[in-house]
Amino acid sequence: MRADNSSHLAEAARRRRLDCIERVQAVLDALERDGGAVTIASVAARAGVSRTFLYDDAQARLLARLRDLVNNQPATGRPALPDQQRITTKSHETVVRALRDANRKLNEENERLRNELAVALGQLRDLRRGIPAK
Repeated sequence: MRADNSSHLAEAARRRRLDCIERVQAVLDALERDGGAVTIASVAARAGVSRTFLYDDAQARLLARLRDLVNNQPATGRPALPDQQRITTKSHETVVRALRDANRKLNEENERLRNELAVALGQLRDLRRGIPAK
């Protein structure tokens, strides 16, 4: 008769479950710290667990933490900057003004270069046809 190894199997399953929980916790900690898109699928993939594992009632606390991260992340998927690191409205307007000025100057230069090219092409056409320069 075979020995009853069920206690060893149960212990191995318990260790596997704890290991999976530990990996998910590490992924959630990293996402809280570093940011990034938070989805159940991405967390499951990064932690090396199945989505079914995360939806299991035994992992209700993990799933609640994950959903809190999902709900608190900005639309860009990156963590919001602390208030002291955010750009002020005045600084933002200054940057926008500078970019608009740079854009306007580039548009003017493009227009000037288009006109010069048109004149040069016209002169080349005249030279090829033997028309004297004006």
